[in-house]
Amino acid sequence: MTSIERTAYPRFKRLITAHELHLFFSPTRDELQWAADATDGDEHLLALLLMLKSYQRMGCFPALEDVPEQVVEFVRRQVELPEGTLPLYRAERTAKHHRGLVRKKVGVKYDQGEARRIVEGSIRKEAAAKNRPADLINIALEKVVEAGLELPGFSTFDKMASKIRTEVNASIREGIHDRMPPAQRAGLLLLEERDSDGTTLFNRLKKPAKGPTWSHFKNLAKRLDWVDELGDTSVWMESVATGKITDFAGEADASELRDYASIKQIALIACLAHKARMRVRDDLATMFCKRVATKIKKAKEELEAIRLAQREIVEALIGNYRTVLKNIDDGGPAQEALAKAAAMTAEVRHALDGLDDEAPVDEVAQRLGGKVSPAVLAMVKALLVQAGGLGAVTKAVEELGGFAQQYEQIEKVSAHHGNFWEVLLYGQIGRDRAVMFDLAAKLEFTATSDDRTVLDALAHAMRHEKARGEYITAFDEEGKEVDISFATQNWRKAVVDKTRTGQFVRKHFEAMVFTALAEELRTGDVAVVGSEEYADWSKQLLEWEVVQEKLGTYLLRSACARRARPPRSTRRSSAGSWRTSSPLPPRRRMPGTRTTRAWSSIPRPVSRR
Repeated sequence: MTSIERTAYPRFKRLITAHELHLFFSPTRDELQWAADATDGDEHLLALLLMLKSYQRMGCFPALEDVPEQVVEFVRRQVELPEGTLPLYRAERTAKHHRGLVRKKVGVKYDQGEARRIVEGSIRKEAAAKNRPADLINIALEKVVEAGLELPGFSTFDKMASKIRTEVNASIREGIHDRMPPAQRAGLLLLEERDSDGTTLFNRLKKPAKGPTWSHFKNLAKRLDWVDELGDTSVWMESVATGKITDFAGEADASELRDYASIKQIALIACLAHKARMRVRDDLATMFCKRVATKIKKAKEELEAIRLAQREIVEALIGNYRTVLKNIDDGGPAQEALAKAAAMTAEVRHALDGLDDEAPVDEVAQRLGGKVSPAVLAMVKALLVQAGGLGAVTKAVEELGGFAQQYEQIEKVSAHHGNFWEVLLYGQIGRDRAVMFDLAAKLEFTATSDDRTVLDALAHAMRHEKARGEYITAFDEEGKEVDISFATQNWRKAVVDKTRTGQFVRKHFEAMVFTALAEELRTGDVAVVGSEEYADWSKQLLEWEVVQEKLGTYLLRSACARRARPPRSTRRSSAGSWRTSSPLPPRRRMPGTRTTRAWSSIPRPVSRR
């Protein structure tokens, strides 16, 4: 039996304040006159007034012995009846007659058959989605009140809710059972068989996975493969409400399962398996978002460290650049080598001046004294001298740490001057690259709006997962340029190299894609198929017909709530002092809209829907 305290069924409070007594139980002059005309004694007068005020307050007739003495004494004093007067009926016929007078007075119909029909219909309809008897009773109460009918007794609501809920749940479990192939039913029953160590696979299914940390990725990936092998639970749970699945999964207790019928036993384990499949996907997505947030935080910390050490880096770069300039400038080895090579080349050109491809051999021999080899050797020497000059510059850069180190230092200085942490991110996630690609391959992502640019960019990155070069093509398999309009200006600056038209800088492109994917998961613009926390919120919206049905009532209640709310400037604080209420919190971005704000290091909050 459901406790009446858990429901909204009207009843007297244990403690009624003086304000509530005056507000709800004070008879008006017209009500007193009406009751006096209908009764012939003090006891009946007090009883009729108590029935009237109780019905006005609660919508039902309580037994007179259940009316608190506090209320009885208050009404007696209000109408100035003699002390000691009690509300009594010596005949049930009189009590029935008075109930009829009250119904006529307040304008309510007494039709218990219609009230039961409404209760049964509303409970049966809502029991498909809700499982708590108290919730079903509250909904039925609201429907009866809306119909302008007198409420049946609480036991009527409780018995009907229990009976109908049992029938509906049995029907839902049968549907789950029937949608499962026989082999998969048998596979679930095998989960209860004990291994040599006394444990069962059911315990493994019931036990939550380890925390969604990067070090647990392999365990989570194995758990995902294992629960997916049990079967496609989304097919089993077709048309079953999420709340029902959660409640059924909670009922799947190993100590009680063997006492259930086969259909109920299989259905409960199936719900538990479905929740386990969603939970492991939630853990993987959460792990990914947290990891990316951590790496972004470290990249920003690295940028801050660069700011502190930027003077030393800049001075080193200036010194290195000065060394390179000395090798290239007048008087440097590079210029001397170039001048010497030019002079040697000029001598060869002078010796061969006027000759062309069709010059006769005799003329060439005459010009060179019968020998061609000295000119050719001179040309080779000139090229060697020139190469040596360029080599001096290269050698100078190598002695300063190499071109890669110089470029890295230049990028750090560039990041410092432009608050450009994006170019530092790949250095943080480079070691996690393989794991991130594995995770992206295991989870199935879907866009919750028409904007699929992030997922298209992810697919492009995954096609080039095995690439190790510095650049990848900026065009997809169909020859269309990959759209990166979702990226911030800094990311575009990092990804697009102006000297390499039609190409992306691979490492920055991958870092940008993983960052954008984590942001989209956090805000709900990208969902994980088969997940619960990261599910597609658009699939959970009410049908338009249901919205139209409930919209009028919702707007009316909202308007009433606003009118009943005290002015903002006169609301009390929790401490009791009058103050102006604080402004509303910043408006959150709705899912499906694009933003270019910087990534927040705070992981996605639990349940966004």
